Amino acid sequence: MKKPVKQFALMGALVFSTAVFGQSEDASQTPPPTEDVVEEAVSEEVAVDDDFFDFSLEDLMNVEITSVSKKAEKLQSVASSIYVLSAADISASGATNLHEALRNIPGYWGVQDEYSSVAPVIRNSPSENGSRGTMLVLLDGTPMQDNMQSTFSFKNFDIPLDEIDRIEVIRGSGGTVYGANSATGVINIFTKSPAKYDGINAKAEYAMPGYTAVSVRAGGKVTEKLSVSGYSKMRAFEGYGRKDTFSGDSVWVPRNDGSGDVKIKNDFTEDFESTKMYSGGLKAVYDISDDTKLSLNTHMNLGQQTEYTNFDTDMTLLGVFTGQTIADSVVKTDVTRSRVVGNVKLDHNFNENHSIFARVSTNMENDFLKILGGYKVNNSIIDFEIQDNISLGKLNDVSVGANFRQVNFDVHDVSDQQGLGYVDPKGSQNLKGFFVQDKVKLFDGKLNFLLGAKAENYSLINDEYYLSPMAKVSIIPNDNVTIWGGFTQSYTTPGYNNTNIDLFLLKTLPDDVVNGLAYQMAYQPTYDGVYAGTYQPTFEGILQQNGNDTTAATIGATAAATAAATAAANQATEGAAAGIKEKAPNVGVINGSKTVPTKYQTWEAGLRLSADNKVAFEVNGYVSQVTDAISASDNVIRKNGTFESPTRPGQYADYYLYGNYVKGTIYGTETVVKIIPVKGTTVEFSHVYTGSSWEYQKNDDFELTEESGFNQNELDRTPNTPVMPKHVLRMKSSFQLPMNFKFHAGIIYASKFSTQANYNYEEQRHPSVLAPVFGFPQGQAVAINNSRTIINFKLEKLMLDENLNVYIFANDIFNEGIVASTTVLSNTTLSNIGAMVGVGANYKF
Repeated sequence: MKKPVKQFALMGALVFSTAVFGQSEDASQTPPPTEDVVEEAVSEEVAVDDDFFDFSLEDLMNVEITSVSKKAEKLQSVASSIYVLSAADISASGATNLHEALRNIPGYWGVQDEYSSVAPVIRNSPSENGSRGTMLVLLDGTPMQDNMQSTFSFKNFDIPLDEIDRIEVIRGSGGTVYGANSATGVINIFTKSPAKYDGINAKAEYAMPGYTAVSVRAGGKVTEKLSVSGYSKMRAFEGYGRKDTFSGDSVWVPRNDGSGDVKIKNDFTEDFESTKMYSGGLKAVYDISDDTKLSLNTHMNLGQQTEYTNFDTDMTLLGVFTGQTIADSVVKTDVTRSRVVGNVKLDHNFNENHSIFARVSTNMENDFLKILGGYKVNNSIIDFEIQDNISLGKLNDVSVGANFRQVNFDVHDVSDQQGLGYVDPKGSQNLKGFFVQDKVKLFDGKLNFLLGAKAENYSLINDEYYLSPMAKVSIIPNDNVTIWGGFTQSYTTPGYNNTNIDLFLLKTLPDDVVNGLAYQMAYQPTYDGVYAGTYQPTFEGILQQNGNDTTAATIGATAAATAAATAAANQATEGAAAGIKEKAPNVGVINGSKTVPTKYQTWEAGLRLSADNKVAFEVNGYVSQVTDAISASDNVIRKNGTFESPTRPGQYADYYLYGNYVKGTIYGTETVVKIIPVKGTTVEFSHVYTGSSWEYQKNDDFELTEESGFNQNELDRTPNTPVMPKHVLRMKSSFQLPMNFKFHAGIIYASKFSTQANYNYEEQRHPSVLAPVFGFPQGQAVAINNSRTIINFKLEKLMLDENLNVYIFANDIFNEGIVASTTVLSNTTLSNIGAMVGVGANYKF
C-alpha cells in the first residue's frame, strides 16, 4: 500500500476516535425519530442517508419484497432464501461500485482481477473449465446477461449507488418465475421511483489511489399524474498501481528459469490501468387512472479504456521444440464499451384480488472481449413479458405468465482471424416461456404451499421445451417463526461461446514450410548422422581387412556398406520427419456434437426466528444435483488431423471438445444473525459454507474407459481449490454517535479459493494453455490460491439540517496490492486490486 493511503486511513481512525471519545453525550439519549421520519424511511423517500437506525427487526422481517413471485409479499412468509440489501445498507458499506456492495451479501462471491472486472457466483463453485452462468442479474426487471457466456459483465455497467432503492437477492433457484440462467441465484436491482424523489441530490467522491466520481440526481412530481427523475454520473479510476514490470520503454523482468533478471523492450507503453465511465438515466411514472400505471426506466453506460491483448496461435515447429513462441502478436485497442438497459411497464389493478402487468425490456451491449487478441460484439435482447395475478378466495393466490425473448449476436473485428472463429457470428436466439404458480394458504396463512412449473424453449439449442417444476412449503406458527423447505428444478441455457465457437490454440505452418523445416531439422542432420555412423565403421573395417587392396572384392564390400548406410539413413530420416509432423498438428477447441441446457435439481430448507425485537436468526441449507454441466474435455478427442475446422474449410485440427461433459453436487449452508442491542446500534454476523464435487458424466462424444485414455483419477473434475471459498465469514456493524456522527465497519474473511495463474515476464504474456502438452515455459506464479480478509469502514456526519452528509471511507484497507485472478485466454497484462481510502459529500438541495 502506498504511504499516503495508510496516512489517509490513520486520519480517518483519528477522526473516528475524536468523535467517540471527545464527547460525553450518550448515543442512547438521541431523541427518538418522529413519525414523519419513520414514514419517510418506510416510504423510501430520498434523503441524504436512508436511516436504518429507525427500523426495528420487526420492520425488517416484514419488509415487502417482489422478487420471488414478481408481486409484493412479506419477507417473513416467503419459502425461499432471500437477502435484501437496502439503500441504507449500500450507503453504510462505503461501496464505490456494485461488486463492493454485493460482496456484503451472504452467499455471493466474486473473483476480481480489476476494479470493475469480476467473475461473480452465488451458491456455485464450478468444475474445472466449467461455466458460471447460473446467476441472473436484473435492473428494474430487465435481464442484463452477457449473451456470449450467460454471465453478467461488471465491466460494462455502472450506476450511482444512491440511485438504488434496494437489491433483492434470491439465493437459490428462481427457475419457475425467472427461468433461464437463474439456477443458483437472482440479483434483482430496484432503482428509486420518480414519485418518491424530492428535489436535487449532488454527490462527489475522491479516493486514493486515483478514484473520482461525481453524480447528480433529480426528480419529483411534474403534475398530479406524472413523476419524472433522472441522473448522470462520471467515474474515473487510474488503477491501484501499475506494476514496475510494465512501466517504461524497457524493463527488467524475471527470467523464465528463475536465474535472475533480464532487460527487455516493454510492449505495453500505453496506460492500460485508467478507466472512465459515464452513465445516465431517465425514468417516468404516469398514473393513467387510479388503477392503471405506466412506467419507463432507462439506464445508459459508456466506458473507455485502453486494453492490451495478444495471440500466438501461429507457432513454428522450431517453437514447439525450443519452447519459445515465435509469432506472438500484441494488440492495443482503445475500447469504448456501452450498454443501454430499459423497459416500459404497464400495471393494472382490476380490484384488490386481481392485477396484471405487461413489460417490454431491452439490454443492448457493445463490448470488447479479450479472448485471443480480442474481438468486439454488438449484442442485444428484446424481452416481452406478461403476468396475471389473481386471488381465488382466501386460499389461493395464482400467477400465470409468459415471456418471449429475442437475442441477437454480432461478433466482429476479430484480432486473430486464424485463431478464433464462430460458426454463425451474426446469429440469433429465441427464448419462449410459460409458467403457472399457485400459493395455497391454509389455517389463516400459517401453512402455505407454493406450487408451480415453467416450460421454456431455447432455439439456440433445439426446439424442445424444458420443464422447471417447483414445490415448496412454509410454516408460520407465529410472527416470530418461519420454517420452510422445498424442491426446485431449473435450467441454465448455454451462452453463444458454448454452441458456436471454433478456437485454434495452436496453428501450424503449411505443408511446404513444414517439409522444409523437416528437412532442415530432421532429414539432413539425421541422414548425415546415421550414414556416417553406419558407413564409416564398415569402410574402415574393410580397409583394415584388405589393406590398400583395391580389388573388385574390396570395391564390392565398400559399395554394399554404402548401400546399407544409405538405407539405414533413409529409414531414420523418414521416422524423424514423421515425428516432427506428428508433434505439432493444429490444435483447437470446438463445441461437442450436442449441447443441451444444464439441469439443476435443488432441495432447500430454512428457518427464520426473531426474539424480543432485538435478535433475528436465519439459517438455510441446500443440496443441488447438477447434470449436463458445461466443461472442456481433458484430452484431445477428435485427433490425428482428420477433423475439418467448421469455420476454416480445408484446415484440419486435433480438437478438444466443449460440451455437457460433467455432473456434480453443490451443497452448503447460510447463517445470518442480526442484532439491535440498543437503539442506534446494529450488528450482523453471517457464515456461508459452500462445497461441491464434480465428475465426468456419460456422453456421446467420448467413452469414459481406460481403453479411451481415462483412468479413475481423471474422471474426478472437482478442483483442488474451489472457485468459491468453502467458508466466508462476514460481520458488519453500524453505530449512531453523538453530534450526528455515524460509524460503519465491516469485515469479510474468505478461506482459500482459486486464483492460481502464472506469467512469463520475458515474453510479457501468460503461458500458452498448451504449455503442459508441448513443454512451453510455464512462467512464475503471479496469482496464488489463498484466503482473503477484507476490512471496510465509513465515518459520516450529517450537517445543515441533515441536508449535507460528509464522510470518510476505506475499502479493503489492509490490501497493499495483489494480483487476485488472471485468465490465460483473456488477460495479457497484470493488474492489481488493492485498498481505496477517500472522502465524499452528498448534498440535498
